[in-house]
Amino acid sequence: MTDKLVLNDVFKQSTHDLDKTLPPEETVRRFKDRIAQLNLHILDEVVRIDNGRLGIPVYMSYCGPDAETVTGTRKQMGKGATPEQAEASAVMELGERFSFFSYYHNPGNFIIDTCENLKDRALSFKAVARSVHDTSEDRDQARKIFESLPLRWARGYSLTEDKPILIPFDWFFTINEFNGACAGNCVEEALNQGICEVVERHVSSVVSRGRLNVPGIQPDSVSDPVVREMIEKFKRAGVRIHLSDFSLDTGIPTVGVLAWDPETFPEKSEIVWTAGTTPNPQKALCRALSETAQLGGDFNSGSNFLASGLPKFTDIDEARYITRPEATLTIDALPDLSHNNLKIEILNLLSALSRHDMNVLAVDVTHEKLGIPAFYTIIPGAHFRERAEGGSVGMFCAKLIAEKNPAPVAIMTLMEVEHRLPDKYYIQFYLGTAYLEMGETETALTCFQKSLDLNPEPQDVPSIYSFMGVCLKDLERYQDALTVLEKGIRRDPTRTDLYNLKGFCHFKLKQHEQAIESFKAVLRIDPGSAIDYANIAVNYRDMGNTEQAIFYFQMALSLDSSIDFARDGLEKLLSGTKHSQ
Repeated sequence: MTDKLVLNDVFKQSTHDLDKTLPPEETVRRFKDRIAQLNLHILDEVVRIDNGRLGIPVYMSYCGPDAETVTGTRKQMGKGATPEQAEASAVMELGERFSFFSYYHNPGNFIIDTCENLKDRALSFKAVARSVHDTSEDRDQARKIFESLPLRWARGYSLTEDKPILIPFDWFFTINEFNGACAGNCVEEALNQGICEVVERHVSSVVSRGRLNVPGIQPDSVSDPVVREMIEKFKRAGVRIHLSDFSLDTGIPTVGVLAWDPETFPEKSEIVWTAGTTPNPQKALCRALSETAQLGGDFNSGSNFLASGLPKFTDIDEARYITRPEATLTIDALPDLSHNNLKIEILNLLSALSRHDMNVLAVDVTHEKLGIPAFYTIIPGAHFRERAEGGSVGMFCAKLIAEKNPAPVAIMTLMEVEHRLPDKYYIQFYLGTAYLEMGETETALTCFQKSLDLNPEPQDVPSIYSFMGVCLKDLERYQDALTVLEKGIRRDPTRTDLYNLKGFCHFKLKQHEQAIESFKAVLRIDPGSAIDYANIAVNYRDMGNTEQAIFYFQMALSLDSSIDFARDGLEKLLSGTKHSQ
C-alpha cells in the first residue's frame, strides 16, 4: 500500500490554451523518447484529422500492436486550441489508457480478499454505498453480502483524508469504467486532470438527467484571447454555440457548450453537447470548445460520435432548457480556484469537494517502463450518466457475482443472495445471464421474464429485452424475438445491440431489406461498427446485389481487416465478377 502520496509545489510553464507544466512540444518529445527506449510497440503514428473548416485542430494517435492488445482500442483523439496541444493531448491519452489497462490486467497489483477480512484497511461501506447512491431499506442486508464478496483490492490513497486505503477496484470499474483515468507530465498535473474529469462527468449527469435550466454564459464576457478566438471560429463557420454554467453547487467551474450548424444539420452534422472542467473558468471553456470541435467533425463531414458524458440531442427543440436559459451571467461569475501552483489548485479542488463530503481517492497506475505519472481517480458519490442510476449495493454485488465467477458458481451464489434480498429484478436478470452462459436457454428466458415482472428500473428494461431477444434467437423463435426487440427499441432507440439482433433475425427469416435497415440503424449510432457493414454486405449478396455487397465488405475490412467471413465473401464476389467478365 502507498504509504504517502506527497503533493509538491509545481508551477505552470505553459498557459497559452491549457495550463500545463511543460510546453506541448516538449510533452510530445518526451513521450516519443520514452517509448523509443521500450521494447514495446505502443504508438504507430499521430495524425491531424480535422478538415480545417473550424480551424480548431483535432489529432488522432494510433496504437501500436502492444498498446492495442492491452487497451482493446485502436485509436484515441486529442484536442486543443493549437496543433501542438492537440497532438500532445492525443499521445498523452494513449499513455493514460495504456498505463491504466496495463495496471488493470496485472494480477500482481491486487489483493483478493473480502472487506470482512480487511477491516479498517478497506474503504468504508458508507463510501461504497454512496458510490451507487444507495439509500434503500435493503442496505443492511446488502452490506453483509458486499462484505463477504471476494474482490480485487487496489492499494490507493485518500487525498482528502491524506492516508492510504484499500479500494475495491472492480467495484468502481463496474460503475465508472475508466472515467477518472488520467496522466500528466507530473503527479500534480495528472491528479488535477483526473479530479476535474470526474467532476465534469458528475455535473453533466446531474444537469442532463434533471434537465436543469442552468444559467447561460454571455460569450462577450470571455476575456481570454485564445478562447475568444475559438468562439469566433465557430461563428465564422456558421456554427451556433450556447454556453452554460454547469458548476451547480460544487464550487468548481464547469462550462457546458452546445453547438449545432443549422445549414448542415442533420444531413452532414450532429448537435454536439459537451462540458469542460478546470480550476479556471475560462480554461474550462477552452477545454469544452476543443472537445466540441473534436466531436463535431467540423460540422460538415457527416461523422457521428458516441455520446458519453452528456446525451446526444437529435432535435434542437429537445435542448430548449439549455438554448433558452432563464438567466445569464458573465464567465467571471463562475467559481475560480486557479493558482499558478498546481499543488494549490489540487488543495482548492479537495476543499471544494470536502464541503459536500466527497472524498477523493487515487490509485497510482503509472506504468513502470513508460514512467509517465498516471492515476485512477475516484470520488464516491459522483454521478455518471448511464451508471448507478437507480442502482444499489445489492444490484452491483449481483453484477459482480455474475461477471467474476464461472456460471455454476454464480448461480449458486445468486440463489443464496436471493434468500437475503427476495423479489429483486436484478437477481433474476443475472441468474438469466448465468443460465444463458451455460446453454440453458429456456431457463434463462424464464429468469428474464421474471425480472421484467418484478418492476425493474426503467433504464434496465432495454437490457432485459435484449437478453430475451438473444434467448429467442438461440431458440430459433425469430418472430418472437423481433417482437421483444422492438419493445426494447421503443424504450431506448440508441441501443445498437437491439438493432443488431433485429437485423440477424430478419436475415434468418430471409427478410433482407429489413435486415439491412436494422444494421444501418446500428451504423447511424456507431459508424465504426465494422461487423455491421459486413452484415449488410451478406444481405446484399443474398439479394443478388453484388455491387453493394462488394462495397460494404470493403467498408467492413477497411475498419477491421480481421473479419474472416467478410474477407472470404469479398474474395468470392470479386473472383466471380472477374470470371463473369
